Amino acid sequence: MTSLASDTQPRPRSPRLELDALELDTWGVVFCGGQSLRMGRDKARLELDGRPLLSRAVETLQTIAPRVLLASGERERYGELELECVLDAEPGCGPLSGLAAVLERARAAGVSWVLVLACDMPYADARVFEALLARARTGAHDAVLLATPSGVEPLFAVYHVRVLGALRSALARGERRMNSFHADVRLATLSLAELGDDPLLRAAACNLNTPQEFTAEGGVLN
Repeated sequence: MTSLASDTQPRPRSPRLELDALELDTWGVVFCGGQSLRMGRDKARLELDGRPLLSRAVETLQTIAPRVLLASGERERYGELELECVLDAEPGCGPLSGLAAVLERARAAGVSWVLVLACDMPYADARVFEALLARARTGAHDAVLLATPSGVEPLFAVYHVRVLGALRSALARGERRMNSFHADVRLATLSLAELGDDPLLRAAACNLNTPQEFTAEGGVLN
């Protein structure tokens, strides 16, 4: 299987994105610390169209964020990428703990916004993140999540570091659900329908959790 490192060099930014300076106060984070239990193997390394899923996610965020980190769970992983790994704030608490650690890291660096993407969403599009961030900024929201017919996607979202207090309170209560702090912050959603009829955008929320889902998209399991 192809090395991840060879597939994650930053792509050239478009002139528009350079002019927008999107966004010096924004980092990107790929969540890749799960156990991939339903897939039965490390899905971050699975290749689709010759590119590992993790590579695709990193590249998407690198087009719009000046820095991309990995939320790698309870241990550092994928060292060949030479990207900073952020470890869970509280081991055994799942992605909610990972999000807390990510926001803590961003706040310590003076970064306000974090673009969050799960590694198993191979068709994620940078334009969706632009729309999420624009809605967050113009609406003075603390977080904006992508909404799909299957529900909201907490790992295809933008969060401001000010949600950290509510998130930590949820963890202290023993919560593990990603929506456990939503009632305590100013949250909004952005639906795929609002993004227009571009089929590339409509496919952005596709996520691959099982071997059946992966092979249905043309992936090959060795």
